[in-house]
Amino acid sequence: MTGSSEIFKTIELEILDRLNQSKELISHVSALEASGQSTDLVKIQKGFLFVSLYSSVEYTITNVVSRFLEVISQEQLKPLEFKKYLLCTVLDSKFNALLNSSKKNVWNKKKDLFDALFSTAPAQIDDSVFPTDGINISQQQIEDIWAIFHLAGDAFPSNINPWILREIKEHRNAIAHGREKAAKIGGRYTVNVLNQRVADIETICFHIVSGFENLVNSKDYVYSGAA
Repeated sequence: MTGSSEIFKTIELEILDRLNQSKELISHVSALEASGQSTDLVKIQKGFLFVSLYSSVEYTITNVVSRFLEVISQEQLKPLEFKKYLLCTVLDSKFNALLNSSKKNVWNKKKDLFDALFSTAPAQIDDSVFPTDGINISQQQIEDIWAIFHLAGDAFPSNINPWILREIKEHRNAIAHGREKAAKIGGRYTVNVLNQRVADIETICFHIVSGFENLVNSKDYVYSGAA
């Protein structure tokens, strides 16, 4: 198998590219303010930084999950060779078939689920499955993913307060859905604070990648007889 540093290399490069766009935006805003141009355009650009930062987080978590599922599908493991919560993803299609079944078919779908669970054939893993409620990426979703994939350590870096992600998500949604103008949100922030937000999101994104890299290296997704 390719080394873990290579498995996620494309994702890491794309994260850097997205974060560099955010940094370029802040650099431009800083230059405008230094020249005395504290206009509405500057405030708008500050506000749209939250859209850019949120996109980096969403890209990171969705793509790293997809890449991980692609990697473990190549292992050709049976369902019961995976740790328990991973089965929520591995057997996603069977769970959905059961949940969506009619009263007439529900017992057959229950049998299908257990047939798949105890199958001796390699699990058929869909790498497009993303184990969340489908709403914007939040602290709870990242913590849920950490639990479902049995990732080691904390879902967030120890030096980052998770409320930062909530702040960025809420500002992004307010702008994207028309609840607030970008200029109104951007006008609340200094360049120094926004630079720190970029640094915080960079730390969060690479913490997520590192968590999955460590999981691939350790193969801690394989059931060993312990919980």
